[in-house]
Amino acid sequence: MATRDLAIIGIRLIAFYLVARGLLVAVQSVPYAWASDPVEDASLLQLSVMLQLVAPLILAALMWLGAPWLANFMSRAGSEPVDTSGLNAESVAAIAFGVAGVVVLIHGLPQLVWYCIQALVIERRAGAASLARGQWLQVATVALRCVLAFGVVAGAPALGRWVLRLRTAALRSDES
Repeated sequence: MATRDLAIIGIRLIAFYLVARGLLVAVQSVPYAWASDPVEDASLLQLSVMLQLVAPLILAALMWLGAPWLANFMSRAGSEPVDTSGLNAESVAAIAFGVAGVVVLIHGLPQLVWYCIQALVIERRAGAASLARGQWLQVATVALRCVLAFGVVAGAPALGRWVLRLRTAALRSDES
């Protein structure tokens, strides 16, 4: 199988994941659609649902349709067969950390945008009240999570080596 083909499969798997995430948000939002009491700030609720539902679906469609272009961009060479002889535990761990970091970023970035919008709206209504400070604390928490996730993606090879060393050290201590 060529590198490009593997990249297309990976991109389309991420697109399926985004569709599943969007459908999950849709199912979780159903009770709000039939709520008998009008929500005090329905526009914020609608914006939240739209951001968490529509954005992943649009991104998934773009990724699905653009998978060949993205795969060409990612693989550069395009058609050479995949050589798995260089695949070892360290590289697999690095790939796993990279994927985990990307998943956390996929979940964190829409939350970060949403919490920023929510904090700005609340701050505008309440002034500098303590409630707005709490909202900015949520923004800071999600931003920190996104920064850490980016760090995991960027440092995936080093994390893979570190975990492998810990694992082999634990195996050696078990043998003693």
